[in-house]
Amino acid sequence: MPVVDALLPTPGERVELDRDALRPWLRERYTLPYSAFVRVNLVAALGGQTTASDGTSDGLTGGIDRLLLAELRRSADVVLVGAGTLRAERLALPKTAALAVATRRGDLDPATLPAPAADGRRAIVLCPDRVAPALRDRVGDRARVRVVDGDPSRTPAALVEALVSDGMPRIVCEGGAELAGRLVTAGLVDELDLTTAPALAGGGPSLRALGGPWTLVGLLHDETDRLYARWRAPGR
Repeated sequence: MPVVDALLPTPGERVELDRDALRPWLRERYTLPYSAFVRVNLVAALGGQTTASDGTSDGLTGGIDRLLLAELRRSADVVLVGAGTLRAERLALPKTAALAVATRRGDLDPATLPAPAADGRRAIVLCPDRVAPALRDRVGDRARVRVVDGDPSRTPAALVEALVSDGMPRIVCEGGAELAGRLVTAGLVDELDLTTAPALAGGGPSLRALGGPWTLVGLLHDETDRLYARWRAPGR
């Protein structure tokens, strides 16, 4: 049975919960007070690397991390990832949110995109206008190609603006570290939810400087010695 220590905002609280009870407990603690927000949710090794030696986050994941990921997705309209994360992680369509993939070059392999769901839901590919025609030909019906204004690597606000204008104001970015860093640097992120795994990893992408001053508003610890920090951006 998972054992979770709540270090902030209620120091000393220890909770022994089964999975069914843990979900609403996490949901209560990770609720945001407004309906439009951008979250970044990442797992990192002690050195800040966001992938293990196999190039994915699987080797860093454990404890309540997957349950927390599911709850953060449940609170969002759309999960945003970079094309590199899609290639490495081979993501499925989230059950409770849309999936948006950001690409600057448009060189996505259609095989890395998740298959459309039975109800017709497809991944959304966000890209500049100059690569959209070729990308539409490449992916066919497997995804919906959505043009954004400008180069999303230089103006990450274009990604957020496109999703908000399409009726998806609650965004959770799951990486990679480069995309997350750009969103943070541009001042677009309301909250950073960072899992720190008790592991060392070498050679993978690392988190960029997060700026500041961020406010630590929540901190959990579980029996795997993972820490789950919830950082609020200035003025949020």
